[in-house]
Amino acid sequence: MLLSTITAAQAEWNQWRGSQRNGISSDTTPITSTFPKDGPPELWKSESIPSDHDGGHSSLVVSGDHLFLPVVWHTANPSEQRLVDGEVLASLGHRGTNLLGPELTAKMEAARHDMPRLRGTALDEWARTWVKENFSEEQRLILGSWAEGRFKQGKQAIDLAILDQLNKPPKKPFDSPAELNAWLDELNLDPSVRERFIKAVPNTIKSAEDVVLCLDAKSGKTLWKFKAEGHPTGRTNASTCAVADDRVYAVLSTHLYAIDANSGALIWKTPVSKNGKGSSPLYADGKIYLLEGTLMCVNAADGQILWTNKETKGSNSSPILWKTSDGLTTLVCQTNNNLTGIDPVTGELRWKTEGGGQSTPVAQDDHLVILSSTKGVALRCYQAQPNAPPKTLWTHDFLSSRYSASPLIHGDEVYLLGSSRHLCLNLADGKVHWESQVESTISSPVLIDGKLVIMDNNGTFLNLLKATPETYTPLGRTRISAMWCPTPTPWQGRLIIRKKDHVACYDLREGGNGQ
Repeated sequence: MLLSTITAAQAEWNQWRGSQRNGISSDTTPITSTFPKDGPPELWKSESIPSDHDGGHSSLVVSGDHLFLPVVWHTANPSEQRLVDGEVLASLGHRGTNLLGPELTAKMEAARHDMPRLRGTALDEWARTWVKENFSEEQRLILGSWAEGRFKQGKQAIDLAILDQLNKPPKKPFDSPAELNAWLDELNLDPSVRERFIKAVPNTIKSAEDVVLCLDAKSGKTLWKFKAEGHPTGRTNASTCAVADDRVYAVLSTHLYAIDANSGALIWKTPVSKNGKGSSPLYADGKIYLLEGTLMCVNAADGQILWTNKETKGSNSSPILWKTSDGLTTLVCQTNNNLTGIDPVTGELRWKTEGGGQSTPVAQDDHLVILSSTKGVALRCYQAQPNAPPKTLWTHDFLSSRYSASPLIHGDEVYLLGSSRHLCLNLADGKVHWESQVESTISSPVLIDGKLVIMDNNGTFLNLLKATPETYTPLGRTRISAMWCPTPTPWQGRLIIRKKDHVACYDLREGGNGQ
């Protein structure tokens, strides 16, 4: 046997955000209070594992000495067909501009054509200033970096009107290069634009397998690899699996799978929609709760669907269980547009209130904290009420990105380490202890040994902060070049990080030298 039997309650980091779904590691191994000059020692790296458009953004979980990672594993197959999809258009600079509106979009394009001849920092400053003076706060948050990038390309950027034309192919895919070229002839493109577009369209068509990997946490070696026929989902699949009672429960492109954690053998599978999943399954008391388009509850023993709640819709935020002082346990979900409380036994709606978004709620006793993309909600703390919906205790309002890290509660404080800020507030009243503006990422924080471990700047840097309300205290910062969405996995004083094409393990132990 590879694994000893580990229940959900005993496991250290057996599902998304840990066994308690709160981002707090129960590992008592002392970790470093700063990083060495060259960063923490790398202990191992795995075989090649695709990510992003070719493998998604799932995080790893650990059970015993073994790591588990679900991957929708894409393969590019040579083909006569030509597919014009979002990945192709994005590589050429296309973005939806509905938020800007036609007038501001036209103004931006005119400024790009008429901008002064600048280079380097002068160009960077000109682009930042133009965006700051012309975009609203929301527009800057969503499209500011993209707009600055177009200014830096100058006249080399493809006009947005042309990109909009290219975003409406009559066929997906075209049957041959000749068919693609015939369509391009109709568009009468500038030869240089046509050449760039043809180069961007791959001469391959992607297929996909649903894969679950089991890695040795001590060495990074692959112990087994489960494979099943899958469906291409691109970069959208970011669901993290759950491990309990020697089973791995993984949501991939076509099914929810139950897999033997010792052998990688399939136990059962239940169909899910063929869209990329960001929501991670919650395992509790022999049941699996999954926000997969609609909310469902599955029997962990045999994969039978016990109930569905079709009114609770979403696919990115992950559900949690909230146990309050009145003895009630409620399944809490951030849907696309609100926050809902569901009876975990029957699936019936208990309450609905303001919220909605893609980060995962976090609870402590009678307090529930969410980060919402709904205007006027942002970071909010709810307090449980007997026989009634929770009441708003406090709100810390700011413009929150659609994709944001999940908050963390530690002691009497709430930490938000995302949405372009590092923020600490009092749990009881929302009083701000400290706040710092940063280039943050989607990855959620992890608390280990009283220290906050955070990815910043789209996964470029690994940061270490002291978890204290007294003052903002950075302890270390090192370049790590990780993926920007997956959350690091703590294991016995080590940190498991998913990178672009592999998984790596770093030694964070106090006095650790990589041995």
